[in-house]
Formats: sequence, C-alpha cells, structure tokens
Amino acid sequence: MSRRMLVVGAHSADFVWRAGGAIAATTANGGVARVVALSYGERGESGELWKEPGQTLERVKEIRHGEAERAAAALDADLVALDLGDYPLEIDREALMRIADVIREFEPDVLLTHTDKDPFNPDHAEAFFAVERARSRSSRRRSSSCSSRTSPSSATSRRPRSWTSRP
Repeated sequence: MSRRMLVVGAHSADFVWRAGGAIAATTANGGVARVVALSYGERGESGELWKEPGQTLERVKEIRHGEAERAAAALDADLVALDLGDYPLEIDREALMRIADVIREFEPDVLLTHTDKDPFNPDHAEAFFAVERARSRSSRRRSSSCSSRTSPSSATSRRPRSWTSRP
C-alpha cells in the first residue's frame, strides 16, 4: 500500500471519479494523499454554474474550489489548486516548475494522473504530458522518461516507485 500518493488532475473534480477509491484506500491505511488540481474546470466543466444570472469567472472558481476542498477532505487528502485555466489547459515553464515543486516537496511513492490520450478532453492529455515533464524535473538526478505503460526505476530517491495513469 502506498504511503504517499499524489494525484494530479487537469480539473478540480477529476480526482474524485478517477482516483477517489485509491485515495480513500491510501488514507484509510495510514498513508497520506495530496491532490493537485491544475485548473478549476471553470470554462469547460462548469456549465450548470454559468446558467446562474450574473455569474462571474471568479465566482465559478470559488464554487469549484469549495467543492474540490470538501471532496478532498472527505477522502482525508490535501488539495493544492494551481488555477492554470482550462479549455485549453496550457502549461508554460512557470506552471511546469510549480508542478515539479509540488512533486519534489511531497515526495510521493505513487503518482497518479491522466493518460496521454483522451479523445474527449484535450486538457487531460496536456495534464499527462505536463506531469511527465515535471516528474523528470523534480528529481535531483536526471531521470528517464516514462509513459503510462512503464514504471520508473525506484533507484533514484525523490521519485515515485509507481507511475500510474488513469483515463
């Protein structure tokens, strides 16, 4: 069982239905879980909120943050919201380094994210590639590339022993 699980989602609600069970199992067995939301899904995944009269972008983000915070708390996980925007999710150098910093500081045993292909939501594949690049930059040693089908070596400290992606 993982002792330290990091879950990175493109949008603030992705972790709940993509990794909620894994997070719950980790924390129920004494592990620690942290969730990183790259965006709030404020443009592409908040359609109902935009139907409210007078709705604003900041209010949608506030609502989505509260939802994600409550969901993470219910799973005994911490939430880190990076607020990078969505539709499209664009990861620049600064954002990439923020993700790498979270990985380096948290030192996960397991790192979960999206797969490299998602025909329905390009933000998910963008998140995968950003996490892959950030993971390689988070280690003090130069690390090898990995994809959703390979696991990195556990020989280098500060790198997850498992690399898993979820659609």
